[in-house]
Amino acid sequence: MFIPVGTNLKLKKIPFATIGLLLINWLVYAFTHGLYYKTDFLIWRYFYLQPGEPYPWQLITSMFFHGSFWHLLGNSVFLWIFGIYVEDKVGWKQYLFLYFLTGIAAGLIHSTMTGLWMRDKLMIPTLGASGAISGIMGVYLYRCYYSRIRLLLFFVLPIQIPAVIFLGFWFLRDFLGGIAAIKGIHQNVAFWAHVGGFLSGLATSKYLKYEGQAQREKLEHTVSTRLGKREGYAEGMMAAEQLLQTDANNPQLHLKMAQVKSSMGGSTEGKEHYQQAIKLMLDTDREKVVEVFIEYWKKYLTVMEPQYQLRVSRLLARSGNTSLSRVTLEALINSNYPPDRFIESAYLDLAKLYEQELKQYDLARAVYHQYMKKFPQTEHKAFVENKLRLMPGGARL
Repeated sequence: MFIPVGTNLKLKKIPFATIGLLLINWLVYAFTHGLYYKTDFLIWRYFYLQPGEPYPWQLITSMFFHGSFWHLLGNSVFLWIFGIYVEDKVGWKQYLFLYFLTGIAAGLIHSTMTGLWMRDKLMIPTLGASGAISGIMGVYLYRCYYSRIRLLLFFVLPIQIPAVIFLGFWFLRDFLGGIAAIKGIHQNVAFWAHVGGFLSGLATSKYLKYEGQAQREKLEHTVSTRLGKREGYAEGMMAAEQLLQTDANNPQLHLKMAQVKSSMGGSTEGKEHYQQAIKLMLDTDREKVVEVFIEYWKKYLTVMEPQYQLRVSRLLARSGNTSLSRVTLEALINSNYPPDRFIESAYLDLAKLYEQELKQYDLARAVYHQYMKKFPQTEHKAFVENKLRLMPGGARL
C-alpha cells in the first residue's frame, strides 16, 4: 500500500489556478454536504453527469461535486501533486484550458462507454474531478516524464520511483478496472472517465507539440540535479553541452559549466565559460556580474577583452570594490591588448580612481603621464594637462 506525496521537481511560481480549483471544490462540498432530500435531489438531477440523459453543462458542473470527504481528499491530493507542476510548466491559462478540456473529454468517454457496454448504468450519476485530474496527470506524464514520484510505502517508508512507472501502473489499474466494469463487476468507480481523461491529456499534449519543451526541461533538470556532482557527472555535462547548442546565450548555464570545469583547478574551458557568462550578464544582470567576476578573478587572475573588462571594472568601483577595480584597470593597461579607445578609457578611469577615491596623487600623476606617452594625439590632452596643473603637488608636463 502506498500513497504519492510529491515529486522531485521544483516550483518556479505559485500555483494560483490549482489553489483556486481546490478551494472551489472544498467550498462546494462544504455548502452542499448534508443538504435535505429535495435540494439534494435537484443537485443530483441537474448537476451530476447522467450518461443516459445528460445536460451539456453537467460535463463541467459534475467536476465540482464529490460523494464523500475521502473522495474529495483523494482527488485533492492528486490534483496538488501533479497539477501544480503542469501549471508551472504551461501557465495558468493553458492549464485551466487543459483541465476543463480533458474533464469534458473524460465525461464524454465515460458516457459513451456506458452507452455501448454498460447500458444498465445509464441512469447512475457520475460526479467528481477525477476525469479532469486524470487528464492533468496525462499532461504531466508527457511534460515531466523524466521526473520521479515520492511515495510513502505502507504510509511510513519514503521511496522514489520514475514517473513513467508510477503513472503507467496507475493507468493500467484503471484500464483493467474499466474492463472489469464492462464484464459487470461493479466497483462504484468511473474507470473509463479516468482512462478517457488520461488519454485525452496525452493526446492534447501531442497536438500542442509539448515534446520539444519536455526534452528541453529534461536537459535542464539533468543539469540542475547532476552537473557538478559525483553521481551522474558525465550525464550532467552532456546535458549542459546539448543545451548550449540551442541556447548559447544562457549566462546561468555558462556559469554552471565554468564552475564545474574550474572545480579541480583552472582550465581553458572553465575560463572561457566564465568570460562568456560575464559578458552576457553585463546586459541582463549587472548586480550578479560583480559576484561572478570576483569568483572568476580568484581562479584565473586574468583580465578580459578591454571593452568588457572596462565595464566590469567600473561596476566594481560603483559597488565599493575599489581595490579590485584598481587592480583590474592596472592589469588592463599593462596587458598586451592593442591600444584602442577602451584602453584609453582604462587609463583615465585608473587615474581618476587614484585621485578621487584613493587620494594617491603621485600614482594618479604617474598614470596621466603614462597615458600621454601612450596616446600623444589624444583629444583629452587639454583635460589631462589641466588635471596635472590643479592636482596637489602638480607639475607641468
